Amino acid sequence: MPDSYFPLPGVQIDPRTLAVRKARELADFLTSGVHPWARLVEARSHVDSEPAETVVLDVEIGIGQEPRHDIHPTERLSVTFHASDCNWPEVLALRADFPRIVPHLFPSRDTEACRLCLYERSYDELKLGWTAPTFVEQIRFWLSETSRGTLHAPDQPLEPLFAGGCGSLILPPEFVQADESQPVAFAVQIVIDGAAGTVYVATRNEQAIRQGATRFVATAFFAQPSGHGTIRFLPQNLSELDSVAASAGLDILEGLRSRVGAWGSDANLLRSQLILVVVFPKTREAGSPVEVTDIWAFGTLATVSEIGEALALWQVDNRGFPGHLIGASLDRTRASALVLYPLIPHLAMTRAGAAAASGAIPDTRRIVGIGVGALGSQIAGILVRSGFGHWRFIDEDLFLPHNAARHELPHSMIGQTKARAMTDWVNMLLAESVAQDAIVADVLHPGDQAVAIAHAIVEADLIADFSANQAVARHLARDVEGRARRLSAFLNPSGTDVVVLAEDVNRDTPLDCIEMQYYRGLLDRPELRDHFAIPPGKIRVGRSCRDVSLILSGDLVTHHAAVASRGIRQAVEQDEAVAQIWTTDSDFNTRAVRVDVAPAVEIQVEGWRVVTDNHFIRHVHQLREAKLPLETGGVLLGTYDLQRNIAYVVATISAPLDSEECPESYIRGCDGLDEDVRNAGELTGSQLRYVGEWHSHPDGCSSAPSDDDHQLFSWLQVYMSRDGYPPVMLIVGETDLSWFVGSI
Repeated sequence: MPDSYFPLPGVQIDPRTLAVRKARELADFLTSGVHPWARLVEARSHVDSEPAETVVLDVEIGIGQEPRHDIHPTERLSVTFHASDCNWPEVLALRADFPRIVPHLFPSRDTEACRLCLYERSYDELKLGWTAPTFVEQIRFWLSETSRGTLHAPDQPLEPLFAGGCGSLILPPEFVQADESQPVAFAVQIVIDGAAGTVYVATRNEQAIRQGATRFVATAFFAQPSGHGTIRFLPQNLSELDSVAASAGLDILEGLRSRVGAWGSDANLLRSQLILVVVFPKTREAGSPVEVTDIWAFGTLATVSEIGEALALWQVDNRGFPGHLIGASLDRTRASALVLYPLIPHLAMTRAGAAAASGAIPDTRRIVGIGVGALGSQIAGILVRSGFGHWRFIDEDLFLPHNAARHELPHSMIGQTKARAMTDWVNMLLAESVAQDAIVADVLHPGDQAVAIAHAIVEADLIADFSANQAVARHLARDVEGRARRLSAFLNPSGTDVVVLAEDVNRDTPLDCIEMQYYRGLLDRPELRDHFAIPPGKIRVGRSCRDVSLILSGDLVTHHAAVASRGIRQAVEQDEAVAQIWTTDSDFNTRAVRVDVAPAVEIQVEGWRVVTDNHFIRHVHQLREAKLPLETGGVLLGTYDLQRNIAYVVATISAPLDSEECPESYIRGCDGLDEDVRNAGELTGSQLRYVGEWHSHPDGCSSAPSDDDHQLFSWLQVYMSRDGYPPVMLIVGETDLSWFVGSI
């Protein structure tokens, strides 16, 4: 029996007279005989909303022995092109009994031909490379894969239940945790109503409902999981929605009847218009786990009172008061009179949603952010937008006009304290609170905020120092109690590089020791020789001699903030300490340089503490062994913290060439030494300096000082006293070390 086909509009015309370019190209291709499995049937012309032309063709495809869907070896299709070429060509399968329960069909009535959905890309993109041959092959591919049941790829998102929608409904985070046994009415406000569409925002605001401050209320229903299939027309009334919901195990009319009945005593609710939100969990195959959840929303033109009347709950008198009906049964046919208009629902952006959008795992660790200047504020904004951290900011500064060039905050917050303004700002970025009350204080001189700061730090999981203040970093490393891991992020003086330093998870290597190893890393990396170069210009922002600000482009700060935020996430995801530098050239090419961080070593020496690390200890042992049986030595590079009686030692300049190295003595030479020490200071921004001397003892000898060592130390005391610093001396023996600071 021959196939029967749906009729087509318009009149048949000679294909050679086709005027729409793509229609003519398709007809010419089909009549050329180039394609052996596609042929022209006819061409038609008609007027829809605009002039249109249709090309009818037969295509042949290979059908497997056990096709999953009833696709015939030869199918007849029509392709309609409009003169404006603004939308996809309309491709219809004309066979009257063409299968309708298959993926990637646009919704159609039983009395209409099935319309194929051929592409995922937008038509504006597609038509840039559209050709008649590739178009025909895409049709054949659609038919062939549909026959096998493989058109919808395993990694492709499931088909939506409905197509279309007008207006948007923003649903709050707690919507997805709504308890079906205790249905909630969400207050809904219109925030935008214009040419671009209407946007409704739902909140769980019972007070607004009680006070009659909302014109709309929304309530949610949850269907049973069901397999995905064809795209349906949007329901036009409550009866049609009830029919769709019934196929997913949900009786929406009975559920609504129960829910609206419970609201009957609330006059404000009765006056509100109802928005229905229906959740459809979907599976790829019957019985498989839920893969996605379709959320659909429908506004009603009726009030809750009018809906209750249609559901036979009550009868409204002439004053608008409901009189409850006893024993009245539901008449489902009345639901068809309750018109629906579709809304596109959007879940408000939560921390989890922000993390998912960033390809990350949501992180709720408590972070104290100290110093929210340009870099720190932008890092915090980026991390919040990726679902990272619950923040508390500490900063005493004001947000002033010059800050707006590079800061996360908008100009509208000028004059506020940075800490409080940032707290308000980040709490507006997502649909849930991500920062608690700010502390407006200088962390070094907290005054009456000392207890609040101490409490915040004790509760924190991470302390992030964005102050670019060495004294703050030292204070956090040495003076502040608490288990929280510390990290610092800052720019170099010229703004070309960004640095992230992070302690290990157990804080065995504190932040100040990592800082010293970062300086040592600068000595070993030729590509970082300009890291501490002084920038050429500054701008004055006030009257004080300290009121200056670097000339630094906002795009570079934003770039560094993005890089540093990624670096911070990576640092806290590992247990080891981290010191990393990202350097960026004028073309924004960025290179990462990682500095190896060795475990800290701390030695108490009289009233002083020597802070060094395993890398340095291994290095001087290796230098000693390399020169055996001779003694050797060199100068020590480091710095001091005179407030805490700490001597940092992280590097050495080996014995100059004019040194005297003998089996039982060592006399350090001077050749090139002044220049080497000066270079070390320049490369590290004057952070590393000469702090003393070291030398080795031969095998069989301890590291106890000899008479010559006492004389050397006396010389060191005189030499170092000129600048008021205590001398440091290290003696390296076969198996031990001896440190001396200030006295021997």
